[in-house]
Formats: sequence, structure tokens, C-alpha cells
Amino acid sequence: SRGAANDQHGSVTISITKDDTNDTTPPSSPLISPQFSQKLLAELFATYFLVFAGCGAIMVNNEKNNVVGQTGIAIVWGAAVMVMVYTVGHVSGAHMNPAVTIALASFRRFPWKEVPGYVIAQILAATVASGTLHLIFNETHDHFVGNVPPGSEIQSLVMEIIITFYLMFVICSVATDDRATGQLAGVAIGSTVLLSAMFAGPISGASMNPARSIGPALVWNEYKGLWVYILGPTIGAISGAWAYNTIRFKPLSETTKGASSISTIIYGVVSLFNYDLWVYLNEMVHLIAEFLGTYFMVFAGCGVVVVDTKRDHAIGQTGIAIVWGLVVMVMIYTIGHISGAHFNPAVTIAFASSKKFPMKQVPPYIIAQFLGSTLASGSLRLIFNSKNNNLGATIPIGSNLQSLVLEFIITFYLMFVISSVATDDRAIGEAAGLAIGSTILLNAMFAGPISGASMNPARTLGPAIVSNQYRGLWVYIVGPILGAIGGAWAYGVIRFTDKPVREIVKSSSFLKKLDAQICPSF
Repeated sequence: SRGAANDQHGSVTISITKDDTNDTTPPSSPLISPQFSQKLLAELFATYFLVFAGCGAIMVNNEKNNVVGQTGIAIVWGAAVMVMVYTVGHVSGAHMNPAVTIALASFRRFPWKEVPGYVIAQILAATVASGTLHLIFNETHDHFVGNVPPGSEIQSLVMEIIITFYLMFVICSVATDDRATGQLAGVAIGSTVLLSAMFAGPISGASMNPARSIGPALVWNEYKGLWVYILGPTIGAISGAWAYNTIRFKPLSETTKGASSISTIIYGVVSLFNYDLWVYLNEMVHLIAEFLGTYFMVFAGCGVVVVDTKRDHAIGQTGIAIVWGLVVMVMIYTIGHISGAHFNPAVTIAFASSKKFPMKQVPPYIIAQFLGSTLASGSLRLIFNSKNNNLGATIPIGSNLQSLVLEFIITFYLMFVISSVATDDRAIGEAAGLAIGSTILLNAMFAGPISGASMNPARTLGPAIVSNQYRGLWVYIVGPILGAIGGAWAYGVIRFTDKPVREIVKSSSFLKKLDAQICPSF
């Protein structure tokens, strides 16, 4: 090392205490890099606030005679997740959940070497947050804010697997797929947590997060059924990541990027000798996406109806409408860029009738939608062990005619909105999910008590088949289909165009005759 000093006369003296010019010893590096330390701190702060806010809402609700309610608790959990995603997502990825971290690492979306640090930070934060609540509410230590299966452990395990599957399915789409609307990732993920907490909370606690369950368990020394909330979310998250990875279909040039040499050869052979198979696989991906989207829509929407009935209407019509609106919005942002996110035979038929969708793909889409709805209804029957056939089926409350007219009108406006935000380039496409989901929400809010606010033949037919209730079924097939076709036609009429009239009327015999009368040729 070299030292420099000034003597009292101002001259500079350089002293050499050790010759290190040939020293090749690398500088020592810290055990944890500053960047990784920042990520761990971000995960710690975010998970702390998530558990503090969510479990805090449960604590206040228990102490103050259900002043918050199930809907309020669900909103707190969803909002906390959304806020933290936007706050630390660009720093650490905003996992806040060991199941999410493990699932991302399982599919090479996150380095395995960082998994232990993340998991420790998440569990530590959840434990400290639970301890903080324990100290603040020191007179209510008997109010456990962790997760304990209200019914059987198997029932809670299955529910945790399904809801965490879809949470991870959404995360993989909005957070890792460039085709998704990444700016709304926080909204989509937070809404998924909110709607899951709304309908699954009374059944399993809707943990979806081992850290969220382990923290309170350690502080309150309550470990009953804890394995359910470790195993269930982990299996669900890995499965959800696998499912989205399966339908993440890309062009051949994109598929072979970064793939192994064997995979590249396989893709090349398939595209070279059987291009039709490649196209078929692409179409199958669309159908799988429609199936999964419709499944979760019906599972969540009809699930909240079942829970509300079993819990003496603790959720209410408002909560039911919120779940239906949010699940549609979330699924649009999750798979809209893959299949178009129809989830509804009436929408598919209306798109095809207005030449916005290939007619040859209509039958397979409808089959996928009906299959998703029926299996979702079957899942609800198994989970709730329902013997009263109440699986959220839509039945006319009054006359069939009254429900038919109402279904026609609300589906008309649903398709009117869809035709605008999903097919018109001038509309704000990024807000399509918000607009369509909000339309579902408001329709369910006011029309639900009258007709059931189906707007969707698949949503009605699935529960009808499983519960063996077919009264008035034709209303929910005819009404939505006619309404959707009418809504698509109406928006087509007002869709502004700079084409001359003669170009517009080429495809319409009625308008062609009208044009001939108004503008006769000379």
C-alpha cells in the first residue's frame, strides 16, 4: 500500500509500506450481496405488512363482533397484496409467499439458490407481524388469526390446492408473460386473493400461503391442521405454474429460443413434416385456456353462492356480485391474450355471427366451456358434500318471461361492452378486463335476485346438470344468445368508420336495398 504525506515545508513524501503491485488475491466479497440483501428486506417488509393488515382485520372482526365482515376481510387481504405488488414488485418480485417462490423456481423463473433466503424472510416477517398483533391486542390472545380447517382437513386441503393453483396461474400470466397487460398485474393478483378469500375463507381460511399460516401458528402455539396450509398451497402453486407453462404457446421461432437441442429438433421435425399438427396444438392450447378460465369462473362464482347459503347469507348479494365481477376480470387479464377469454357460448356465437371469430372454432369452444362449467360444479358438490342440490344454479324467481327479458337485456349490454373494448382499436384495450368485469358485477348486483343474472348458457348448464335442476333452463340459453347477438350487432352499427356507404353495405342485403333507395345510381 502507498501512503502520501505533506511535510511542514509543503513537499510530498511517498512511503511504500508493502509492495502489493503483484498481489492477485481477489477482494473479499460479502456473504450476501447488497442487491440480494435489498430483495430480502423488500420481501420482509412486504410480507410483514401483508400479514399485519390481513390478520389484523381478522383480529378486529373477532374483537368487535364481526364489524368488518367476511367481505371486508377479503378486501383487506386483496388490497394489501395489490399494494405490495406495486410497491416492491420491481425490487424483489413481491412473492410474499414460499409457495410462489418455490413454484417460480421449479420452472426456472427464479434461481434456486435464492429460495432459502426468500422463504426464511417471508416466514420471519409473518411471525414478527403475528407477534406484533399479539402484543397490540394483548387482551384477546384467545382470538387465533391463523388457519385451522373448519371442517375436514381433506376438504380444506382440496380447496387450498385449487385456489392456490389459480393464484399461481394468474401470477404466471400477468407477471411473466410479455403478452399480458403487465401494468395491471397487481390488480389481477390482488383481485384473485380477494375473491378467493371471499368464498373460500369460510371453508379453509383461504391461506394460499404457508408463511401466512406458519407465522400465527408459531406465535399462538396452535398447529392443528398446519400441514394442510403448507402442503396444499405448495402443490397448488407448482401445479398452477405447470398449467400456465403448458398453455404458454409461442411461434416456433420463439419456442426454440433457449430450449435444449433435443427440444429444438423435436419442434423442427413437427413443424417440417406435420405443420397441421403444430396448428392443432395451437388450437388445443386455446381450448385448454377456455376450459380452465370457465372452470375457475364457475367454481368461484357458484362457490360463493353456496357459501352464502350455508352461512346464513353472511356474504350477501353485494359480495356475490363482487366475486363474479372480479373472477371474470382476472381471467380476462390471465388468458385473454391466449384464447380471447370468452368463457361463454353466447359470446362465442355472437363473435362468430359478426365475423370476429372463425365459425369452425365455435363448436370446440362451446364444448370446452360446458365441460369447464360442469366439472367446476362437480368439484363444488364434492367439496361441500352437497346433498341439497344447491350449487348456484340459476332458476327464474318469477315468471319465465320476466327472466327471459332481463337476461336478454343484460347480456345485450355485456356483449355491447365486449364488442367495444375487445374489438375496437380506439377503445382503451388495457381496461377491457375492468370494463367487462364491472359489467358482470353491476348486472349481478341488480338482476341476480330476479333472474340469477346468468348471461351465460355454460354458467347455467353446468350446475343444472350436476344438481339435476332444469326448470326454466331454456330461458338461460335463448335469452343470453339472443342478447349477445343483439349487442354485437348494435355496436357494429355505431362503430365509426371512414369507409364509403357502398363499402359498408356490401355484407348486408337490407342495407344494400336501403342504399339503393337513398343513393340510386345514374
